[in-house]
Amino acid sequence: MLHELTVPREAAGQRLDIWLASALTGCTRSLVQRLIKEGLCTVNPGTARAGRPLSGGELVTLEVPEVEPMDAVPEDIPLSVLHEDEHLVIIDKPAGMVVHPAIGHLRGTLVNAVLGRWPDTRSEDGLAWRPGVVHRLDAETSGVICLARTAASLAFLQAAWAERRVTKRYLAMAAGHPRADWMACDGAIGRHPKDFRRRAVRPLGEADAKEARTTFVVLHRGSGWSALECRPVTGRTHQIRVHLAHLGHAVLADPLYGRSRTWPLHATDDQPALRRHALHAWSLTIPHPDGTERTFQAPIPADMAAMLPAGLTLR
Repeated sequence: MLHELTVPREAAGQRLDIWLASALTGCTRSLVQRLIKEGLCTVNPGTARAGRPLSGGELVTLEVPEVEPMDAVPEDIPLSVLHEDEHLVIIDKPAGMVVHPAIGHLRGTLVNAVLGRWPDTRSEDGLAWRPGVVHRLDAETSGVICLARTAASLAFLQAAWAERRVTKRYLAMAAGHPRADWMACDGAIGRHPKDFRRRAVRPLGEADAKEARTTFVVLHRGSGWSALECRPVTGRTHQIRVHLAHLGHAVLADPLYGRSRTWPLHATDDQPALRRHALHAWSLTIPHPDGTERTFQAPIPADMAAMLPAGLTLR
């Protein structure tokens, strides 16, 4: 899991490794030191060294791999439930909610909320740390997410995802105006050669690059930006964000793949505020364990809906 933290002024004088271990719940100093040594930490401005004294105000990024098992704590967190039956639940995940507990982020996740509302939900192996998680959304991506309620449903849905019998449709606000109203990207996606936080279009097989395909349809052209319907055929990490950036139309307010500072963080007369990347999982069509096919849709959140003209509908 990627953590981005700003060093508070009161931490001035502390070593980087000691401060990170205290700032991230469940993260030991020895683990921090290992991650720094493996190049999974950056400090801006400056260089990441375990013994580096902090001044306060630095931006520190640390990637902490997930550890298993992680015994998630049930929490009473409100959820927007789009559908619920004995096989699965469909949730409209808000932007800012992490799906899976990890070191440094053990509480407040979707999994914590699911266990709090459906305490009998467990993963296929019966552990509470991953109850029914079939797929994921980035923390700042809002929209439809599916969780299985039984081991049989989990196995069924995982097979559907693996066999690409699932149709995912996203709404994205992207920089610029594509030349055509339809476009596609087939670039394989792997780790970025210089920045561990990012993925990039790479030659197939290089840097763990795997095939990836996304198609895009322009729904609306705004002032310097466009609203796009995105259909990922595969499900790689950050796929839509990587492909749009590769095509020259990064998602608005995306600090990792775009230029978030060029988009207003405060509302103006003709532009609403965007405090997260403008990507929403709008629609999900899946084969249901009962033998039917179902489509679930999540309302467009207010921060993105405000940018669209009245009467615009997604296809």
